[in-house]
Amino acid sequence: MALAIGLFAGFLSLLETCPPFHGDPLEIIVLGGAILGTGVGCFIKGGGCTDGTEILAIIMNRKLGFTVGQIVLFINIFVFTAYGFIFQDWHIAIRSLLTYIVAFKMIDLVIAGFEEVKSVFIITSKPKQIKKLVMHELGLGLTIIPAFGGFSGEQKEILFLIVERLEVSSLKEIVLSEDPNAFMTIQNLNEIAYGRSTSKISKNKKKPKRFFIRF
Repeated sequence: MALAIGLFAGFLSLLETCPPFHGDPLEIIVLGGAILGTGVGCFIKGGGCTDGTEILAIIMNRKLGFTVGQIVLFINIFVFTAYGFIFQDWHIAIRSLLTYIVAFKMIDLVIAGFEEVKSVFIITSKPKQIKKLVMHELGLGLTIIPAFGGFSGEQKEILFLIVERLEVSSLKEIVLSEDPNAFMTIQNLNEIAYGRSTSKISKNKKKPKRFFIRF
């Protein structure tokens, strides 16, 4: 805490010597929101926070699953709306809200990182062939889920796996080349929970991890 306060005071004194930036309001909104979101995101990612709003956002993130940036933006919508009604200056309120829209995207980007993973469900008539291709060519583990067609009643096998964002295109190419009629759903993941531990996606930095899911 003492280090953070000291750095804050030091950078504040340093920035006072810099010439002011005079730009278009849109430029200021985008640049200011990006700097604000990056700073707050780094703070939260390091285990700290800057105000009570972020403490509430972190708690709600753990309880409800919304991202920290989304919760901060939602709270500030009410703050800036109240400002507009009290001071009757909606220009400042709207510009401030736009700044936080940029900031909330940067907060989530910094916290989650660029290394995203996705969950994929594959419904295909060739599950065995695709399973072998995915495991041997991509080195990914997967789970086979027995299922029945809701309309036809035909027994099927659904393939479920977790894949990194950069491998999605290779996965789609492999699946569709083997079975052009395959059906795939791809969803973003923010974290993976298994047993008593929770793996934040943002911590997968060094070496790409292979995810094996067993039932």
